[in-house]
Amino acid sequence: MKSNKLAFAVIVAALTLQASNAKALILGRFEKLNFSLIAAQQELENSETSSNVFVSTIKTSKITNKDLLSFLATTLNTNWPDGAQLALGEVEVTVEGTNGLGYAHAAIRDIFVVDKTGTNPVFDVSTGINVGDTNIVYFSMDSDPAVFRSKVEVKGKLIAFTITNEIGSGIGIDGGSSGTTSDSGSNFGKIFFHLFEEQNGITNTDLCFEGLNAIEFHSNTVYTTNKITEYEIRSEQAPVTGDGTFNDEWTVVKGKVTGSMEWKENLIPFPGLPIIPTNWPPPILFTNIPIRLPTNPPPLTPFTNIIIITNVPLPITYPTTNPPPPIIILNP
Repeated sequence: MKSNKLAFAVIVAALTLQASNAKALILGRFEKLNFSLIAAQQELENSETSSNVFVSTIKTSKITNKDLLSFLATTLNTNWPDGAQLALGEVEVTVEGTNGLGYAHAAIRDIFVVDKTGTNPVFDVSTGINVGDTNIVYFSMDSDPAVFRSKVEVKGKLIAFTITNEIGSGIGIDGGSSGTTSDSGSNFGKIFFHLFEEQNGITNTDLCFEGLNAIEFHSNTVYTTNKITEYEIRSEQAPVTGDGTFNDEWTVVKGKVTGSMEWKENLIPFPGLPIIPTNWPPPILFTNIPIRLPTNPPPLTPFTNIIIITNVPLPITYPTTNPPPPIIILNP
């Protein structure tokens, strides 16, 4: 497999730097992923081992995080830092509103290579690279959480409010008291993975696998007048199957994908954000407002010397030998 190694490496280095600098768009909260797959590929196909005896065999191999990281590093022609991991991270994107009305921000989950701490992104492999539609590499994930169950519990004296800045909706604390909210539940739905690699217009890997995903989560948020502390744990697992080409060979895969996350964060302080007061002033009512008309309106101006046009011919062509009578203008 031939490739433009130097150009590929320069582009990957530039995109890696861009991804690391674009932290404002990466929302963090990386969830560690673990892939445990068995790949089955054709080894012998109707080979004659003896007279009139034909044998076909299948070779199997494992595909783990280490194998996927090595594959991505090779196809992207780069090196990952020691201890690099695969993780799911949230990315903020701008989407167009319904019928072209305005824009909104939404969060999607991409597969990242992160450093050994699991908190710093190295490269968004779901975005990958696309060089002239001939050198393309990505490893993407999509999900459809079709059904869910959850329970939300609120403790303390909390007042909800909506603000219009980039922070979005939030919770305000009344009178300096504290409060907590907890949320727990499960999500069930399909999850989809797509590993793709093409160089110089030749597709070498196009592997898809999917399965039914189950997510268990629990979060606890503590609100005070000084800060908000959020704690969340999440785990998910999906038995997956699929097929496609992998390193130029047709491959059938099956196995399991799991994810886990434990997150604690101190969010922005609340001083300076509006708190809904408990005693709104009475509304001001505007009633019995008199309507005042002018007492001395100007007189009406009559129209005189109106020009009346009669005997106007129809807009048709007359013969030149019999022209129409002249137009008579009365009361000029």
